[in-house]
Amino acid sequence: MDDRNTSIRNTGAVYTPTEVATSLVEWCLKLMDGENLNVLEPSVGDGSFIASLSTIKANSKKVTAIDIDGRVIADLRCRYHNQTDKLEFLENDFVRYASELAKQPTNFTKFNLIVGNPPFIRRHNFSPEMKLELDVFSSIFNYPLQRIKNTWTAFLIASTQLVSENGIIAFVLPYELLTVDYGQKALDHVQQQFERVDIFVSKKKAFGEIDQDAVLLIAQKKSMKKPGLFVTKVKDFETLTERGARKINYNSGTQGGVELNSFLLPVASVKLLKKIQAKTNLMSDFVSSAPGVVSAANDFFIRTKADVKKLGLSKYAKPILKKGSFASRNPVFSCTEFDELTEREPCFLLHLSGERSKLTKAAVAYIENGEKLKLHERYKCRHRENWYEVPLVEPEKAFFFKRAHSYPRVLINEAGTLTTDTAYGLRFKEGCSARGLCFSFYTSLTMLFAEMNGRFYGGGVLELSPTEFRGLPLIYHEPTDAEFEKFLDAHQTASGQIEPILDFGDKWLLSRGYLSSEDLATIRIAWATIRSHRMRHGGRSLIS
Repeated sequence: MDDRNTSIRNTGAVYTPTEVATSLVEWCLKLMDGENLNVLEPSVGDGSFIASLSTIKANSKKVTAIDIDGRVIADLRCRYHNQTDKLEFLENDFVRYASELAKQPTNFTKFNLIVGNPPFIRRHNFSPEMKLELDVFSSIFNYPLQRIKNTWTAFLIASTQLVSENGIIAFVLPYELLTVDYGQKALDHVQQQFERVDIFVSKKKAFGEIDQDAVLLIAQKKSMKKPGLFVTKVKDFETLTERGARKINYNSGTQGGVELNSFLLPVASVKLLKKIQAKTNLMSDFVSSAPGVVSAANDFFIRTKADVKKLGLSKYAKPILKKGSFASRNPVFSCTEFDELTEREPCFLLHLSGERSKLTKAAVAYIENGEKLKLHERYKCRHRENWYEVPLVEPEKAFFFKRAHSYPRVLINEAGTLTTDTAYGLRFKEGCSARGLCFSFYTSLTMLFAEMNGRFYGGGVLELSPTEFRGLPLIYHEPTDAEFEKFLDAHQTASGQIEPILDFGDKWLLSRGYLSSEDLATIRIAWATIRSHRMRHGGRSLIS
């Protein structure tokens, strides 16, 4: 990982293109219709929004710009030294600043425009100081700490309290606002307090230099336009438009995935999908799921066959599938395939179990080497009775990879291996089998809802949580031996392409009258549309 990406992870400092900042500011000014401006920029960065705001002529204008980086503030003070009557630059942590203001709500003038690009820092990169500030913040703003999984969430929640009764919040936010649970909860919070919320989604990637997609959010406390949540697809963020805005009737219910993707689909398709979803069994009717093995140090605990032999640790080695990319596109993970993998990939988990005094000299030496690497100080390791003893879970008869590039996969675990936490083990309910579940999974219907219920990150990677996976609609069919052979043949001849596999699945759905040809055609088009939207910035082959 280069220094640039490391800095982005730890500081969230991804600067906004000037054209995007200008577009967002100009859109807000049209909504404000010449009002006197009292503006807050909570994370000023390189000053893209300040550059746009500084050119505005208004009867009264005051801009307060904040950044935690003192060098940034010093540079901007120098750059705008002749506008100190209108521009105030503060070196401060915005979370701390907002918390202090919220403690004395009657002693400050609220802002009628809060605009900017909050930092995107994930929870596991929070500094100790940030964790303390967010703990205080959560109490003051009465917002659950467990929902603040990224700093932008705190910036958004704080701004809802600092904006005036006729004010506007205009932020560049990660696409996760629409796809992950904590983002949707934050969106719910905004909807409850603002008459109208507009979200703009661009066909063009917001930040070309990193694997991060973004949206523009504009929330109006009072609006002359129709109230509600609206999503608009635009060519890019430099050219915002009112045309094509789709009202989203989103709530946290079971059809949230359909609603949050509805701006991509025709109205008739959305109605059909809701109807089908309401009457179709869910994955949870047939299976439950269990997490894979969490070693906390895969490169240390999972080794190649040659390594295990050389280290003298064969008696402790257990077969494991380390990651999904190791497995072929065959829906059956066979003993033969595993044996072939062992010749080139790390496929053996070292299960060093019990007190050291009962282990071999080779095992003790290996443990001591891990301690030299300070692995015993890692969070998950140090909370074990023996840091080196990886908790095991029994291999399941099938598993599902929680992340996917081209399409999500369920595999039958014929080899009987363990899996890491890159996969969920599947436990079957009475009347359901691994073969039946696998056969039934690969249809346009289930694949479509996987795209809608899941979330995607940089690079277009799709991820489904256990809850999201269990909530997928599934039409279950227990195949005959002949049907299953044809299913395997379809995967073999597909050569990694998903379309021929879905052709096979949709054909059996149609032949048994589960869905009409018209409905299946609509579902297939919807799947292609949603998937293409996810993959549009991935830079990967759809076969990967």
